[in-house]
Amino acid sequence: MSKTKIDIGFAGTPEIALEHLKKVLESKKINTKFILTQPNKKTGRGLAEKSSIFEEHKLKTVVLQPENLNGDDLKRKIESHPVDILLVVAYGKLLPKWLLDHPSVCCLNVHFSLLPLWRGAAPIQRSIEHGDKETGISFMKLTEGLDEGPVYKSIKVNSDGMDFYSVEQELLKTSLDAIEDVLIKIAQNKLAPVIQNDKQASYASKIEKSEAAIAWGSTAETIKNKFNAFKKWPGTSFVVSGQEVQVLSLEIDEKKQGKPGKIEGFDKDSLRVFCRNGVIKITSVKFPGKKVINSVDFFNSKRDIISIGDFLI
Repeated sequence: MSKTKIDIGFAGTPEIALEHLKKVLESKKINTKFILTQPNKKTGRGLAEKSSIFEEHKLKTVVLQPENLNGDDLKRKIESHPVDILLVVAYGKLLPKWLLDHPSVCCLNVHFSLLPLWRGAAPIQRSIEHGDKETGISFMKLTEGLDEGPVYKSIKVNSDGMDFYSVEQELLKTSLDAIEDVLIKIAQNKLAPVIQNDKQASYASKIEKSEAAIAWGSTAETIKNKFNAFKKWPGTSFVVSGQEVQVLSLEIDEKKQGKPGKIEGFDKDSLRVFCRNGVIKITSVKFPGKKVINSVDFFNSKRDIISIGDFLI
């Protein structure tokens, strides 16, 4: 490609996508011709419409928010904006074939794992939950299969012992540092995509609210990994006196052994509960509709309903 600027379209929805968009908008070598994001959501009891973060930033580039990706009106608008590459970052919907075929070079997806590991909706969370010590960014050519396309470039990132927020920030920084160079090299045919090994694939299924509950029969490491993975949503929780209590901080102690779910101790330092191979020490919590409380306030306000030897669900 001999022209001095490459033309791209952009598709993405959450904040992490907006950060990528802002990065490419800063580039003197990239011209962004349109932005594709999901429709505004209705929130609150009155179901008021909440504008997208892309609208809030009052971008000069045209923003498209279709309900239907196969609508004739959308096709006409997209086709009026020819592009070399469609850059996709967490758009949230599978793109139809006509849209995949629209760019002259490719649709490029920024995926937050080392493909073929953790294809699917929640790669960061599932990698942390699984206890992976490293993860990474994959710049992948989008195809009709779920994250099955060939990969132009992968970059490894250390994630050992880190929670969701820390891993997401490391991955975001890594991706932003590389995105301009990757786009330009792909457009100039200087990066060749490598086919994934499907036999090595794993799948990052969507996170469900029900997964928040601590399974006390799990190992201490498994519970800690889950806590780190689900910090943003849905959190980690247990039930006491019919109330779902969200855990805001915990530690593990593998020295003591007891029946999983049994309360080993409860004082101003922590609520301590046996798991399969040790004790989970809970040091701050949040009851429904209440503010976060530390272990001192937790003990002072709940010692009448939580006793040593009780079992938690």
